[in-house]
Amino acid sequence: MESDHVMMMRTTATFRTRSCDDCVRVRASLRRELLCANSFYKKSKAVNFHYFLRLSLPSSLFDPYIEGFFEVSLRCAMGDSQYSFSLTTFSPSGKLVQIEHALTAVGSGQTSLGIKASNGVVIATEKKLPSILVDEASVQKIQHLTPNIGVVYSGMGPDFRVLVRKSRKQAEQYNRLYKEPIPVTQLVRETATVMQEFTQSGGVRPFGVSLLVAGYDDKGPQLYQVDPSGSYFSWKASAMGKNVSNAKTFLEKRYTEDMELDDAIHTAILTLKEGFEGEISSKNIEIGKIGADKVFRVLTPAEIDDYLAEVE
Repeated sequence: MESDHVMMMRTTATFRTRSCDDCVRVRASLRRELLCANSFYKKSKAVNFHYFLRLSLPSSLFDPYIEGFFEVSLRCAMGDSQYSFSLTTFSPSGKLVQIEHALTAVGSGQTSLGIKASNGVVIATEKKLPSILVDEASVQKIQHLTPNIGVVYSGMGPDFRVLVRKSRKQAEQYNRLYKEPIPVTQLVRETATVMQEFTQSGGVRPFGVSLLVAGYDDKGPQLYQVDPSGSYFSWKASAMGKNVSNAKTFLEKRYTEDMELDDAIHTAILTLKEGFEGEISSKNIEIGKIGADKVFRVLTPAEIDDYLAEVE
């Protein structure tokens, strides 16, 4: 006696076997075969298509006319998610989905911010250690690119290290060729070009990191943000990371163009406090600054403690 059975597994297949026991065996095999196909077509608009499977089961389980092959009419999801495996293919909505994933990595990172003052630039970031056993001095989220340019990141630390190395190399090549320090805008443009190239090349992925670059050159204090897509903009004040909304709202209320460097450091600390979990201290934040002397430096824990005392 023949019986019809319907299997639901985010997809629907209707097939005909000789008995209910045979159906159980077919269903187990079909589940394995559909798993790969199903992962590509979930979470989006539904369309009809046909998918052909060769089941690793004796053909005697089926009616003779099937002969070991099975045509399954599926109703599956097809939309932007089917393009998420490809870096260089635009989705129908005009997105490169891997860049969206990279921005998600940035949004999951610790909060970082930058403020351009009238006489300098300050960048600051949270520094959460994965364990109390980690040597806090070994974790440095703010780095020099050149003596007059510093950078901080939100996102994936290993990706940041790659970009720091490439940026330093570019700055050194410029210095050897032109016998002068690389301008801030030039270095930002070169770094953004590297990040953009990783959005259109095969066999790579976007950098899961956004950068805030602070510098001081002949054009005065400058602050830039560079995103995984390779886009970059000059900012008066900006923030990134998991608390970006609250941080930017706070900066919009507190920022003034005549703000001096010390005031900018106080504002940076207060901005970090807005979404900080636990007690803020010199052990879990980093601050870097550059003034009219055109020398970028990271504040020592003692200096940070002094600024924290001033804002309390």
